[in-house]
Amino acid sequence: MIANGSISNQTDEFIEDEITRIIFVYVSPCVIFIGTVANILSILVLSKKTMRRSTTMFYLLILSSADLLVLYTGLLRYWIIMAFDIDIRLHSDFICKLHAFLVYFSLDFASWILVAVTMDRCISVMRPLKARLCCTHNVSKIIVVVLVVAMVFINSHLFFTVEIIARNGPKLICQEADANFVSKIWPWIDFAVFCFVPFGIMIVANSLIIQRVSASVKTLKNMTVDNNLGRSFDSVYTRRTSFGSSHISGEHSDEISTITEACETQNGFSNDTVNKTVNNNSSRLQTSTNVTVMLLSVNFVFFLCTTPIAIYFIGKHYWKTQDIHPHRIAVQNLAYGIVNILQYLNNSVHFFLYCITGKRFRNEFFKLFSRKRRSAVFQ
Repeated sequence: MIANGSISNQTDEFIEDEITRIIFVYVSPCVIFIGTVANILSILVLSKKTMRRSTTMFYLLILSSADLLVLYTGLLRYWIIMAFDIDIRLHSDFICKLHAFLVYFSLDFASWILVAVTMDRCISVMRPLKARLCCTHNVSKIIVVVLVVAMVFINSHLFFTVEIIARNGPKLICQEADANFVSKIWPWIDFAVFCFVPFGIMIVANSLIIQRVSASVKTLKNMTVDNNLGRSFDSVYTRRTSFGSSHISGEHSDEISTITEACETQNGFSNDTVNKTVNNNSSRLQTSTNVTVMLLSVNFVFFLCTTPIAIYFIGKHYWKTQDIHPHRIAVQNLAYGIVNILQYLNNSVHFFLYCITGKRFRNEFFKLFSRKRRSAVFQ
């Protein structure tokens, strides 16, 4: 179970137990701190007026908010448990249910926001005319609301299936009462909703985007080559007609000038117009490519960070931890600590991916702090 896993019977007799404790006690707060600062910076940049015009940036703004919710409902609890031996879910049965729901909801919601932004980009690239109707801010807001309702519905069973129960004598734990559902059914549902289906959609959408962008790059290069050849031809033709016109009377010279102007026009567009069109297309293509690379990096990190923990919980049912050597339990605990922290890293590094791969985001980030410095100087 991705959001409700626990460390089993730690003995602190093995090096694996100590490494697991270090991960949760010392690495976890670092991830929370970095993720908090990074996501707040993302929200500040994406909230700027120049960024809000894009539906892609609107989705990324929602994603940053969801990432904060993931960190403070999921990873923060693990840190408190390992550092202070306090589980907030055991405060009451209602808190147990609510917190489990919030963790699952936030993780699933963040995944599907990535799907939404990827599909938004795919439609914009593949069907630009339809994008004017489908990829608007009103439609984006509706999609976000639909995702919220869908994730609430999918995870609403936690309010009825999760409760505080006694395990191993007087020890209390917050988990589903139906052990068969927990170990055999829910991990597959959770894997599908949280990882498999979202990433499958992202793979298809990104493949279409890459194919179309590659074709656009090739077309733009051909346009540039053809335009350069046309300018070379016109230059030679103009020199030749200029040489001939010096020996011709004014009337015929005017005729030749008219012919020259006609030759400079190809399919109704002058060279200046063609140059301007090529430059505009080049600029738009560069912007589209930058956004595409940024989304590809986010999607790749998502798959890299979330797949291990999904596989872990599917296989956990087959890795029996009862009546086995304590060292094997310590190894399994360490494996859980690694895949768990890796999952939450996905919700902490998006800002850095935006800065590295997104030129527009990076420029707006620098402008944000340059303006603050100028304001401080004038004050």
